[in-house]
Amino acid sequence: MKHLHPIDDLVVGRQAHALGGNPGGVRRARHPHDSRQNTHTQVEQNALGNHVWLRGIGRFGQTVGTMMQTKMCKELGLWALLWVGVLTSAWGQGHGFRMGLAIDPNISWMNSRDFEHTTDGGRAHFGYQFMADIMFSETYAFGTGVHVFRTGSQIDYWEPTTDSTLSRVSRDFNNQYVELPLTFKFRTKEIGYTTYFGRFGTGLGLNTRRAAEEVRYVAYTAEGGTWSPVANPAIPSPDNISADFATLFRASLIVGVGLERKIAGPTSLMVGLTYNNSLFNTHKGLDVVKVDGTGVPRFSEAGEALTTALDGHDSYLALSVGIVF
Repeated sequence: MKHLHPIDDLVVGRQAHALGGNPGGVRRARHPHDSRQNTHTQVEQNALGNHVWLRGIGRFGQTVGTMMQTKMCKELGLWALLWVGVLTSAWGQGHGFRMGLAIDPNISWMNSRDFEHTTDGGRAHFGYQFMADIMFSETYAFGTGVHVFRTGSQIDYWEPTTDSTLSRVSRDFNNQYVELPLTFKFRTKEIGYTTYFGRFGTGLGLNTRRAAEEVRYVAYTAEGGTWSPVANPAIPSPDNISADFATLFRASLIVGVGLERKIAGPTSLMVGLTYNNSLFNTHKGLDVVKVDGTGVPRFSEAGEALTTALDGHDSYLALSVGIVF
Protein backbone atom coordinates (compact mmCIF):
# COMPACT_ATOMS: atom_id res chain seq x y z
CA MET A 1 0.00 0.00 0.00
CA LYS A 2 1.32 3.41 -1.02
CA HIS A 3 1.78 5.92 1.77
CA LEU A 4 1.39 9.66 1.17
CA HIS A 5 3.66 12.30 2.48
CA PRO A 6 2.04 14.40 5.21
CA ILE A 7 2.10 17.46 2.95
CA ASP A 8 0.45 15.46 0.11
CA ASP A 9 -2.14 14.24 2.60
CA LEU A 10 -2.96 17.84 3.55
CA VAL A 11 -3.40 18.82 -0.12
CA VAL A 12 -5.70 15.87 -0.79
CA GLY A 13 -7.76 16.77 2.26
CA ARG A 14 -8.19 20.35 1.12
CA GLN A 15 -9.22 19.18 -2.38
CA ALA A 16 -11.76 16.83 -0.86
CA HIS A 17 -13.13 19.61 1.36
CA ALA A 18 -13.43 21.91 -1.67
CA LEU A 19 -15.44 19.22 -3.48
CA GLY A 20 -17.82 18.95 -0.51
CA GLY A 21 -16.27 15.79 0.92
CA ASN A 22 -13.98 15.06 3.83
CA PRO A 23 -10.36 13.93 3.98
CA GLY A 24 -11.17 10.45 5.11
CA GLY A 25 -13.86 9.89 2.51
CA VAL A 26 -16.48 9.42 5.19
CA ARG A 27 -19.97 10.40 4.03
CA ARG A 28 -21.82 12.70 6.40
CA ALA A 29 -25.50 12.09 6.91
CA ARG A 30 -27.94 15.08 6.70
CA HIS A 31 -29.95 15.51 9.86
CA PRO A 32 -33.66 16.31 9.47
CA HIS A 33 -33.18 19.27 11.82
CA ASP A 34 -31.07 21.05 9.16
CA SER A 35 -34.06 21.63 6.80
CA ARG A 36 -36.26 22.87 9.65
CA GLN A 37 -33.53 25.27 10.72
CA ASN A 38 -33.25 26.66 7.16
CA THR A 39 -37.04 27.16 6.98
CA HIS A 40 -37.02 28.92 10.36
CA THR A 41 -34.21 31.21 9.20
CA GLN A 42 -36.16 32.14 6.05
CA VAL A 43 -39.26 32.98 8.13
CA GLU A 44 -37.17 35.22 10.37
CA GLN A 45 -35.76 37.01 7.34
CA ASN A 46 -39.26 37.56 5.90
CA ALA A 47 -40.51 38.88 9.25
CA LEU A 48 -37.54 41.22 9.46
CA GLY A 49 -38.30 42.54 5.96
CA ASN A 50 -41.96 43.11 6.84
CA HIS A 51 -40.92 44.94 10.02
CA VAL A 52 -38.61 47.25 8.06
CA TRP A 53 -41.39 47.91 5.52
CA LEU A 54 -43.91 48.74 8.25
CA ARG A 55 -41.44 51.04 9.97
CA GLY A 56 -40.94 52.85 6.66
CA ILE A 57 -44.70 53.35 6.28
CA GLY A 58 -44.95 54.57 9.87
CA ARG A 59 -42.19 57.11 9.37
CA PHE A 60 -43.83 58.30 6.14
CA GLY A 61 -47.15 58.75 7.97
CA GLN A 62 -45.45 60.67 10.76
CA THR A 63 -43.75 62.92 8.20
CA VAL A 64 -47.05 63.63 6.41
CA GLY A 65 -48.80 64.32 9.71
CA THR A 66 -46.04 66.68 10.78
CA MET A 67 -46.25 68.54 7.47
CA MET A 68 -50.04 68.89 7.74
CA GLN A 69 -49.81 70.01 11.34
CA THR A 70 -47.11 72.51 10.43
CA LYS A 71 -49.20 73.90 7.57
CA MET A 72 -52.34 74.20 9.69
CA CYS A 73 -50.53 75.79 12.65
CA LYS A 74 -48.14 77.98 10.69
CA GLU A 75 -50.04 81.19 11.28
CA LEU A 76 -50.60 80.39 14.96
CA GLY A 77 -46.93 79.65 15.37
CA LEU A 78 -45.93 82.94 13.78
CA TRP A 79 -48.19 84.85 16.16
CA ALA A 80 -46.79 82.92 19.13
CA LEU A 81 -43.23 83.69 18.07
CA LEU A 82 -44.13 87.35 17.69
CA TRP A 83 -45.55 87.50 21.21
CA VAL A 84 -42.58 85.64 22.68
CA GLY A 85 -40.20 88.01 20.93
CA VAL A 86 -42.09 91.07 22.11
CA LEU A 87 -42.26 89.93 25.73
CA THR A 88 -38.64 88.79 25.79
CA SER A 89 -37.42 92.06 24.31
CA ALA A 90 -39.53 94.14 26.69
CA TRP A 91 -38.42 92.28 29.81
CA GLY A 92 -34.84 92.04 28.60
CA GLN A 93 -34.60 95.81 28.22
CA GLY A 94 -36.30 96.35 31.56
CA HIS A 95 -39.01 98.84 30.46
CA GLY A 96 -42.00 96.77 31.60
CA PHE A 97 -45.66 97.57 31.03
CA ARG A 98 -48.07 100.48 31.17
CA MET A 99 -51.81 99.91 31.56
CA GLY A 100 -54.91 102.06 31.56
CA LEU A 101 -58.66 102.44 31.05
CA ALA A 102 -60.50 104.66 28.57
CA ILE A 103 -63.91 105.49 27.14
CA ASP A 104 -64.33 105.71 23.35
CA PRO A 105 -67.34 107.55 21.90
CA ASN A 106 -67.24 107.25 18.11
CA ILE A 107 -68.91 108.31 14.88
CA SER A 108 -69.31 105.32 12.55
CA TRP A 109 -70.51 104.95 8.99
CA MET A 110 -71.02 102.25 6.37
CA ASN A 111 -69.18 102.02 3.03
CA SER A 112 -70.54 100.47 -0.17
CA ARG A 113 -68.18 98.30 -2.19
CA ASP A 114 -70.65 96.85 -4.68
CA PHE A 115 -72.16 100.26 -5.64
CA GLU A 116 -75.56 98.56 -5.69
CA HIS A 117 -76.64 99.93 -2.31
CA THR A 118 -76.37 103.38 -0.77
CA THR A 119 -75.30 104.55 2.68
CA ASP A 120 -76.86 107.33 4.72
CA GLY A 121 -74.49 109.32 6.92
CA GLY A 122 -72.94 108.41 10.25
CA ARG A 123 -74.19 107.38 13.67
CA ALA A 124 -72.92 108.08 17.19
CA HIS A 125 -71.91 105.06 19.25
CA PHE A 126 -70.06 104.31 22.46
CA GLY A 127 -67.15 102.10 23.48
CA TYR A 128 -64.62 101.47 26.22
CA GLN A 129 -61.29 99.70 26.49
CA PHE A 130 -58.52 98.31 28.63
CA MET A 131 -55.11 99.40 27.33
CA ALA A 132 -51.73 97.71 27.76
CA ASP A 133 -48.43 98.98 26.36
CA ILE A 134 -45.42 96.65 26.31
CA MET A 135 -42.51 99.07 26.39
CA PHE A 136 -39.46 98.47 24.21
CA SER A 137 -37.94 101.77 25.20
CA GLU A 138 -39.02 105.21 26.33
CA THR A 139 -40.05 106.15 22.78
CA TYR A 140 -41.74 103.07 21.31
CA ALA A 141 -43.97 100.23 22.49
CA PHE A 142 -46.27 97.44 21.39
CA GLY A 143 -49.88 98.29 22.20
CA THR A 144 -52.67 95.81 22.88
CA GLY A 145 -55.62 95.38 25.24
CA VAL A 146 -59.36 94.68 25.03
CA HIS A 147 -61.66 97.08 23.18
CA VAL A 148 -65.48 96.88 23.27
CA PHE A 149 -67.37 99.14 20.85
CA ARG A 150 -70.45 99.52 18.67
CA THR A 151 -70.55 100.52 15.04
CA GLY A 152 -72.94 100.83 12.10
CA SER A 153 -75.23 103.22 10.25
CA GLN A 154 -78.01 103.08 7.65
CA ILE A 155 -77.92 101.43 4.24
CA ASP A 156 -80.64 101.35 1.54
CA TYR A 157 -81.08 98.72 -1.14
CA TRP A 158 -83.55 96.81 -3.32
CA GLU A 159 -84.34 93.21 -2.44
CA PRO A 160 -86.34 90.65 -4.48
CA THR A 161 -89.36 89.58 -2.42
CA THR A 162 -91.15 87.37 -4.96
CA ASP A 163 -90.86 86.78 -8.70
CA SER A 164 -93.15 89.77 -9.29
CA THR A 165 -92.29 92.18 -6.45
CA LEU A 166 -89.26 94.10 -5.23
CA SER A 167 -88.96 95.59 -1.76
CA ARG A 168 -87.19 98.76 -0.78
CA VAL A 169 -85.21 98.08 2.40
CA SER A 170 -83.58 100.51 4.83
CA ARG A 171 -81.46 99.03 7.63
CA ASP A 172 -79.84 100.99 10.43
CA PHE A 173 -77.16 98.72 11.92
CA ASN A 174 -76.02 98.68 15.55
CA ASN A 175 -73.41 95.92 15.85
CA GLN A 176 -71.18 95.31 18.86
CA TYR A 177 -67.63 93.92 18.75
CA VAL A 178 -64.91 92.85 21.16
CA GLU A 179 -61.54 93.63 19.60
CA LEU A 180 -57.93 92.74 20.34
CA PRO A 181 -55.80 95.65 19.02
CA LEU A 182 -52.24 94.87 17.91
CA THR A 183 -50.44 98.14 17.23
CA PHE A 184 -47.01 99.69 17.22
CA LYS A 185 -46.92 102.85 19.29
CA PHE A 186 -44.35 105.60 18.75
CA ARG A 187 -43.87 108.18 21.50
CA THR A 188 -41.96 111.42 21.84
CA LYS A 189 -39.88 112.13 24.88
CA GLU A 190 -41.62 114.16 27.55
CA ILE A 191 -42.07 117.79 26.51
CA GLY A 192 -42.90 119.69 29.68
CA TYR A 193 -45.45 117.34 31.23
CA THR A 194 -46.79 116.04 27.91
CA THR A 195 -45.88 113.07 25.70
CA TYR A 196 -47.25 112.79 22.15
CA PHE A 197 -47.76 109.48 20.39
CA GLY A 198 -48.88 107.87 17.17
CA ARG A 199 -49.92 104.27 16.59
CA PHE A 200 -50.47 101.98 13.64
CA GLY A 201 -51.56 98.35 13.42
CA THR A 202 -54.47 96.00 13.10
CA GLY A 203 -57.41 94.79 15.17
CA LEU A 204 -58.94 91.31 15.49
CA GLY A 205 -62.61 91.65 16.38
CA LEU A 206 -65.41 89.25 17.32
CA ASN A 207 -69.06 90.16 16.77
CA THR A 208 -71.06 89.79 20.00
CA ARG A 209 -74.31 91.52 19.04
CA ARG A 210 -76.19 91.89 15.75
CA ALA A 211 -79.06 94.35 15.78
CA ALA A 212 -80.74 96.74 13.35
CA GLU A 213 -83.85 98.81 12.75
CA GLU A 214 -85.45 97.88 9.44
CA VAL A 215 -88.05 99.49 7.20
CA ARG A 216 -89.30 97.27 4.37
CA TYR A 217 -92.05 97.89 1.82
CA VAL A 218 -92.98 96.77 -1.71
CA ALA A 219 -91.99 99.44 -4.22
CA TYR A 220 -91.80 97.61 -7.58
CA THR A 221 -94.22 95.15 -9.16
CA ALA A 222 -94.35 93.20 -12.42
CA GLU A 223 -97.48 92.79 -14.54
CA GLY A 224 -97.35 90.94 -17.83
CA GLY A 225 -93.56 90.86 -17.71
CA THR A 226 -93.29 94.63 -17.30
CA TRP A 227 -91.87 96.15 -14.11
CA SER A 228 -93.16 99.46 -12.79
CA PRO A 229 -92.82 101.42 -9.51
CA VAL A 230 -95.65 101.36 -7.00
CA ALA A 231 -97.44 104.68 -6.72
CA ASN A 232 -97.59 106.01 -3.14
CA PRO A 233 -96.31 102.87 -1.37
CA ALA A 234 -97.26 102.37 2.28
CA ILE A 235 -94.14 102.90 4.40
CA PRO A 236 -94.36 101.10 7.76
CA SER A 237 -92.70 101.99 11.06
CA PRO A 238 -89.20 100.60 11.75
CA ASP A 239 -88.94 97.08 13.17
CA ASN A 240 -86.16 95.92 15.49
CA ILE A 241 -84.51 92.82 14.06
CA SER A 242 -81.72 90.57 15.26
CA ALA A 243 -80.51 87.96 12.79
CA ASP A 244 -77.36 86.43 11.36
CA PHE A 245 -76.75 89.24 8.86
CA ALA A 246 -73.22 90.26 10.00
CA THR A 247 -69.98 88.31 9.81
CA LEU A 248 -68.63 86.84 13.04
CA PHE A 249 -65.03 88.08 12.65
CA ARG A 250 -63.87 91.61 11.91
CA ALA A 251 -60.28 92.43 10.95
CA SER A 252 -59.47 96.13 10.86
CA LEU A 253 -56.80 98.73 10.18
CA ILE A 254 -56.04 101.02 13.13
CA VAL A 255 -54.39 104.45 12.86
CA GLY A 256 -54.29 106.89 15.77
CA VAL A 257 -52.63 109.92 17.37
CA GLY A 258 -52.83 111.35 20.87
CA LEU A 259 -51.11 112.72 23.93
CA GLU A 260 -50.49 111.85 27.56
CA ARG A 261 -50.44 114.60 30.19
CA LYS A 262 -48.67 113.65 33.41
CA ILE A 263 -50.82 114.06 36.53
CA ALA A 264 -48.71 112.60 39.33
CA GLY A 265 -45.86 110.09 39.28
CA PRO A 266 -46.43 107.54 36.50
CA THR A 267 -50.16 108.42 36.20
CA SER A 268 -51.18 110.34 33.07
CA LEU A 269 -54.33 111.64 31.40
CA MET A 270 -54.61 110.21 27.88
CA VAL A 271 -56.54 111.81 24.99
CA GLY A 272 -56.45 110.22 21.53
CA LEU A 273 -58.11 110.16 18.13
CA THR A 274 -58.38 106.79 16.35
CA TYR A 275 -59.49 105.78 12.85
CA ASN A 276 -60.65 102.15 12.60
CA ASN A 277 -61.54 100.69 9.18
CA SER A 278 -62.90 97.17 8.61
CA LEU A 279 -60.84 95.34 5.97
CA PHE A 280 -63.42 92.81 4.77
CA ASN A 281 -67.12 92.54 4.02
CA THR A 282 -69.27 93.21 7.08
CA HIS A 283 -72.50 91.80 5.64
CA LYS A 284 -73.47 88.14 5.43
CA GLY A 285 -76.11 86.25 3.46
CA LEU A 286 -77.79 89.27 1.82
CA ASP A 287 -78.59 89.59 -1.90
CA VAL A 288 -79.48 92.94 -3.43
CA VAL A 289 -80.84 93.98 -6.81
CA LYS A 290 -78.40 95.67 -9.17
CA VAL A 291 -79.20 99.28 -10.05
CA ASP A 292 -78.28 101.70 -12.83
CA GLY A 293 -76.63 105.07 -12.39
CA THR A 294 -79.88 106.66 -11.19
CA GLY A 295 -80.67 103.96 -8.62
CA VAL A 296 -83.38 102.22 -10.68
CA PRO A 297 -83.44 98.39 -10.48
CA ARG A 298 -82.01 96.48 -13.44
CA PHE A 299 -83.69 93.51 -15.10
CA SER A 300 -82.64 90.84 -17.58
CA GLU A 301 -84.17 90.40 -21.04
CA ALA A 302 -86.36 87.67 -19.54
CA GLY A 303 -87.75 90.16 -17.03
CA GLU A 304 -85.88 88.82 -13.98
CA ALA A 305 -84.24 91.11 -11.44
CA LEU A 306 -80.44 91.06 -11.59
CA THR A 307 -78.98 90.37 -8.14
CA THR A 308 -75.59 90.30 -6.44
CA ALA A 309 -74.24 89.72 -2.93
CA LEU A 310 -74.30 92.75 -0.63
CA ASP A 311 -70.72 93.93 -0.18
CA GLY A 312 -69.71 96.71 2.20
CA HIS A 313 -67.86 97.45 5.42
CA ASP A 314 -67.95 99.79 8.39
CA SER A 315 -65.52 102.43 9.67
CA TYR A 316 -65.43 104.78 12.64
CA LEU A 317 -63.57 107.72 14.14
CA ALA A 318 -63.25 107.54 17.94
CA LEU A 319 -62.24 110.03 20.61
CA SER A 320 -60.51 108.23 23.49
CA VAL A 321 -60.23 109.71 26.98
CA GLY A 322 -58.65 107.71 29.78
CA ILE A 323 -56.11 107.26 32.55
CA VAL A 324 -52.76 105.51 32.07
CA PHE A 325 -50.86 104.12 35.06
